[in-house]
Amino acid sequence: MIIAVISACSIETNPIKSSIYKDKFLKEVSKNKKEYEIQVLLTKIDQNNGELKFRTFEYQLDDDQYFYPASTNKLPIVILALKKINDLRSKGLDITLKSKINLNFKHKDPLLDVKDSITSFQNLIADVFLISDNSASNILIDFIGYNYFNLEMKKAGFDKTYLNHKFNPDPHVNNNWQILDIDNNIISSDNNMQTIIRSNDKTKGLYKGEKRFHDGEVLNEPLNFSEKNRSSLTDMHNLIKSIFYPEVYDRDNNFNLTVEDYDFLRYWMSRFTYEDLGEKFIEDENFFETYNKFFIYGDEKIVSNRGIRVYNKIGQAYGTSVDNALIKNYQDNIEFILTATIYTNKNKVINDNVYEYEEIGIPFLARLSRSIYNQYLD
Repeated sequence: MIIAVISACSIETNPIKSSIYKDKFLKEVSKNKKEYEIQVLLTKIDQNNGELKFRTFEYQLDDDQYFYPASTNKLPIVILALKKINDLRSKGLDITLKSKINLNFKHKDPLLDVKDSITSFQNLIADVFLISDNSASNILIDFIGYNYFNLEMKKAGFDKTYLNHKFNPDPHVNNNWQILDIDNNIISSDNNMQTIIRSNDKTKGLYKGEKRFHDGEVLNEPLNFSEKNRSSLTDMHNLIKSIFYPEVYDRDNNFNLTVEDYDFLRYWMSRFTYEDLGEKFIEDENFFETYNKFFIYGDEKIVSNRGIRVYNKIGQAYGTSVDNALIKNYQDNIEFILTATIYTNKNKVINDNVYEYEEIGIPFLARLSRSIYNQYLD
């Protein structure tokens, strides 16, 4: 197979810019692209007669410009959970994705009564992708550990992606889970030894908002994100590339994944809530068909074109909306990787939950991806 990787094409019209220009809503939003802190990264993938070609385009890309990654960081958490499972198995432990694991709740509050439970990594990961479940994600953080995450991501070349805290809301966010395998071996990590990573001096935009809501009152100061979780558009984009084209973008198999691991990841990344194996989200109005899919389907509740698969992980918090995906229509032979972020906070108050997600953020991501898709369809 012949592989061609072409970055920042100058001989071809940038499809991001032309897609924005062709859509009235996108064009209007783009007039304030600096204020909305829009960043977009696109890789078109073409396969023809044994030749694999990657063409990459960007729009306002700046990896030193901070944006809050929110739940998009759950994708590398899942990947490293798969890696740790393989690491443990190589040491002789009897553990797989489907193995039963015991969760023992460790807390300091004597009045807090939480029963231990039994689940599997497969169940946890399915809920992470289907509904971006915070509790499941936080259990996986206790499994791998902050230091393991940050070290392994840096070793794999994703040096702008790190983890300092768990995801909220989760009633148990301030406590830890002890995880045991079926033989009662403790397989969770000790997060008491966590090393906090602080953004470096090159990072811009770490202070968000002019005011912030805290404990029922508005403080006249921005929120400092210098010790919050972080990623960059390039890191997120390259992570998708490594999942779908490891033979090109991860020849060293940095995450120690098997063929079965890749198949598992791709399967759950592409599922809609109605495709959950247990069908527990069907007819649940809180988890409608297009839930957790900003690209293509974000501004609709019913999947309008089931021929388009979106293998993704979204994120949304503090006014930032992000999606990171491989988008593919097998029948029409359309395939591209798209990563984009937009910040909407008109009143410039952080933590008041008044953000223009429904009016601007989600429609922007949905319409941008559809506009790009339609260009390739034509």
